[in-house]
Formats: sequence, C-alpha cells, structure tokens
Amino acid sequence: MKPKTINAAAILASHLALVPAAAIAQSNVTLYGIVDQSIRYTTNANAANNGKLELANGAITNSRWGLRGTEDLGSGMKALFQLENGFDPDTGTANQNGTLFGRKAFVGLSTAAGTIRLGRQNTEGFNFFLEYDPLTIGNYNLNSWPFFLTRIRSNNVASYDARFGALGVGASYGFGETPGSLNSNQYWGGRATYDFGPAGIGFLYQEVRDATGNRQQMWSVGTKYAIGNAKLLAGYIGGKDRTGAIDNNYMNASSRGITVSTAAAIANPREDRIGYAGVTYRATPALALTGAFYFDSIDNKNGIANNSGKRYTAVVVAEYSLSKRTQLYGTVDFNKVSGGAATELPGKSNQLGVASGIRHIF
Repeated sequence: MKPKTINAAAILASHLALVPAAAIAQSNVTLYGIVDQSIRYTTNANAANNGKLELANGAITNSRWGLRGTEDLGSGMKALFQLENGFDPDTGTANQNGTLFGRKAFVGLSTAAGTIRLGRQNTEGFNFFLEYDPLTIGNYNLNSWPFFLTRIRSNNVASYDARFGALGVGASYGFGETPGSLNSNQYWGGRATYDFGPAGIGFLYQEVRDATGNRQQMWSVGTKYAIGNAKLLAGYIGGKDRTGAIDNNYMNASSRGITVSTAAAIANPREDRIGYAGVTYRATPALALTGAFYFDSIDNKNGIANNSGKRYTAVVVAEYSLSKRTQLYGTVDFNKVSGGAATELPGKSNQLGVASGIRHIF
C-alpha cells in the first residue's frame, strides 16, 4: 500500500516565497483512507422481528479519510498532526454526529522518549483492544458491543505513549473543562503491554465521569500468542457504570424506549464481566480467517438491583486480498441474550447477521 504523500511545505512555498528552503525539505503531509462497503442481512432487526437487508459500512473497518503530517525538527524530534473523518459511503454523510474530524484531530511532538498528542483521540481502552481483540474491534454493533465500555474516543485529551523495547505504555487525560470542578466530564486511562517472543500480555484501566462527577470504570487484561500462521488472543473486561451512559447510549436497542436515570445508575451501577477468545489464521498469502467469541455476565442491568443477564456473541470473518489495497470479505455474526440483557436486542432474544463486502485502502 502506497499512500498519497503531498509535500505540503513545497505547495505553500509556491505561494509564499518567504518560506525557508530548510523547512520545506523537512515537512510532509499524507492523504490516506479506507472506503469499506458491505451488503448485510440481519434477522429480528426490529420489535416485529422483521429481517433487514441494507448497504452498511464495513464489517471490521469503518470508512474514513484523513490527513497526517510530520516535520523533522532535528535531534530526533518531530512535530506531528492527524485529522481523520469517518463517513458512510452509502450516503456520503459524516459519522460521529456529523463532526468534520470526528475520529481524530490532534497535534503533537515525538521524541525517543515517547509521543505527546493534544486533541480529540482514541481512548486508552480503544487503543488497547486494537492490539488485543481478535477482530481489532469490529464495526458492526453486533460484533463490537464489548468495546462500547471503552467509550471509543474523547475530546480535549492530552496523551503520552512510548515503546521501550518489549514494553509499551500509554496514558491519557481528558480535561473536563468545567469551571470549579476537576471531576466533571473528566476522562483518564492507562495501559501497559509487554511482548516476550511470540507471546504478549497487556493491562488496562480507564474511567470517564459525567457532568456531576459520577464514574464509568473499565479494566482489562489481554493475552496473545503467535504460532505459525495463527495468532491466538484471549482476555477479560470488567466494568462498572454509575452514569447510566452504557445502557442509555450504547447497549439498549432504541426500540425499547428505556431510559436509565442517574439516580438509578448510582444506586445500582451496571456491572459487566466479559470474557473473550479468538484466533486469526493466514490460510494463504491472500486469505485470512478470523473467529471470535464473546460472553458477558451483567448485573444491575438498566439500574435495577439484581437484574442480571447474559449475552453471547460468535463471529467468523474471511478476507481475501485482490491486491495490497483491495480486499473482498464475508462475515457471519450471531448474538444471543437472556434475562435482563434482553433489552439489548430489538425483538427476539437472538439475532443473526450475514454480510459480504469490499474494502479499498488508499
């Protein structure tokens, strides 16, 4: 894959004759992106249990385009930035509630001691599972729900990450920007990973606070092991939500019309205990196969004391590369809920999805 690289400083110099030649030679901007579109059929897609056939954004990768750039400042230091927009190729509309650069928007500095970034970024939880989830976090809600606990992205974030040999570390702090309060709308998280030979292990903790300082916490341990053409991954995710946001904004099917009050979430915080395992296998240089299984045991669902439930998800994906930049894929996912978790699907207690798509990387 060869991304389009634009010498931005050289373009500016054609208009601004005063730009120093030394600065021109050291700067570059890269235009990149993914357009991923699939045809998907889902059973029990509404309260009446009708099936739905649709064009959908990609199974694993959300469509996006972006700009990233660096400038060599000398002595091993670089300035950097990244702007990334998510969009739906079937309609051309922006994702992330129509935000122009809803996926990423940050500027930073990189040295041998690590990288500092300031702006809208992935949370530490999301970054962690890009490495430790078998699907590198799926794009359909039905195969990515365990990672809604990570809250995916956050605004107003200062982050640091670095790698020292086999050890990788990351830490983020999201400014709540609320006068008189350091806790309101605050986010922070940290992760550490260690690779030894073909194996690796990682640890994660993060929390997000709402406008009144109530906490949504999540923590995880992940493992991976490479053997031949296969990679095995497994892990555990725990969570406790006193804000009600996980049920209100992410988990419950909208057709259920359920709203969890802040008081109910404080008195009976949702608790998740998620286990997962999966394998990725390179069958041929062009064909990659992935299988993953997720299980969640939930307590205090929807702010109701002792309202327990279970959720099970199995996903299989086959990806075939026509070139380094273009892949065809097929995927099957199956979800089953029980007990209090029944509100996470719109109709019956199970849902099957089948899709086939094409992904082009530029």
